Amino acid sequence: MAEVWPFAGTRYATKEHGIALGEAIAPPFDDINPALQKELHERNPRNVVRLTYGYEAPSDDDNNNRYSRSAECYREWKAAGFLADEHRKCFYVYEQEFVPPGGTEPVKRLGFFALVKLQDFRSGKTRAFEMTHEAPKADRLRLLRTMQVNDSPLYMLYRDENGSVDTVLREALAKTPPEEEFTSPDGMVHRLWLMHKKDPILRIHEAMKPLRLFIAHGHHRYETALKYRDEMREMTGRRDGRQPYDFVLMFLQRAEEDTLYTNAIHRVLARELGLDIEIDEVIEDLGEFFTLTEFKVNMKDIDKGEHQVLDKLRLTRGAKTRFVMCLPSGRAWQLTLKKDADLAEMIDEETMSDRLKQMDPVVLHHYIIARGWIGNPEVELDEDDIFYRKDISAGLDLLKRRKGCVGFFMNPLSKVDVLEVAENGELLPHSSVDFHPKIPSGLVLRDLNVGFG
Repeated sequence: MAEVWPFAGTRYATKEHGIALGEAIAPPFDDINPALQKELHERNPRNVVRLTYGYEAPSDDDNNNRYSRSAECYREWKAAGFLADEHRKCFYVYEQEFVPPGGTEPVKRLGFFALVKLQDFRSGKTRAFEMTHEAPKADRLRLLRTMQVNDSPLYMLYRDENGSVDTVLREALAKTPPEEEFTSPDGMVHRLWLMHKKDPILRIHEAMKPLRLFIAHGHHRYETALKYRDEMREMTGRRDGRQPYDFVLMFLQRAEEDTLYTNAIHRVLARELGLDIEIDEVIEDLGEFFTLTEFKVNMKDIDKGEHQVLDKLRLTRGAKTRFVMCLPSGRAWQLTLKKDADLAEMIDEETMSDRLKQMDPVVLHHYIIARGWIGNPEVELDEDDIFYRKDISAGLDLLKRRKGCVGFFMNPLSKVDVLEVAENGELLPHSSVDFHPKIPSGLVLRDLNVGFG
């Protein structure tokens, strides 16, 4: 059962202080690299990145650090009125209008922000689809403890074949102008409505009850919220399930929407994993199950190199799994799974379903990297052993700068594949899918010390 409630959110007082929301929002923390972090800090002195992903300083200690500075900044903004708590409980309905990858015409997608009761994964009511790393969870937990704010919404999907929730949302918004409407620097149009009438809220609350939720983005933050909840239960002794820490801020979207896009997340292995590697032996081993076609990637012109990799990844009709393996020198291979390849033989994991073994990230991690490159199917790589990059060009740049020893590039999984993995209660490797576009931070925050539904 998905327990979904309206809440009194905390939002930028745009009209009172002339804050341009397009300059104040930011991507989720794990989509922000150092260059973008700097750009966001400089874009606007009220940009939410100062709360979600502030700078570290050499003088940081246990008492003065980026987490304490985020909490202090949050308190200052509320005291100055830049951020204000809502006076009534709402569902915050949000629409994005954007041009999809490879498209020419804009599309719209709709969902809503709500407070949702946390459910342990073992309950089966909330499903994850990929493994997580410890460092991001420790980072987000420290920020949550210090600031006591859900600064970024979890991005969740729900299956609703009849579109009952969507119907209520669209009926409630008919002929109602949005509370906020703006265009962000990336050209996306954002619209936000406040739904506070009792009838549609109750209809959505009831319609969501039987539905299972799937994490599209925010696995680390969901596990962080669970850990924080358990810590607070232990600290306070309150385990009635009705406390602020029992709920978390989510953005909920219907999974059947065709405006949900996926991108691949590519891998570059750290330089140390290339020591003592004999590339001819790797090629020979991979040739047992893959057809390898060698080609050259232009490492001087990364844009051209990216197009070369994309061209080799493109699947022709009837083709199976395909990857590109590239060395810092630009020497590269197109890897296409042979038609007679037996995935069960390739991936000797008894606890893994045959369906999961067919997923590209699994084939990449459990066979190509573990057996083909490293030569040890039992190997367990550390977080620092792999660079994850959403853009092929970023992966090639790491190779060009000799930060990595080899890059592996792949095609994206489909939304259907991801949901199937989650339904089966299995997990893909870390950072297997990037859902696009993300839900930005800064549209609405949730203060744990403010009343909730």
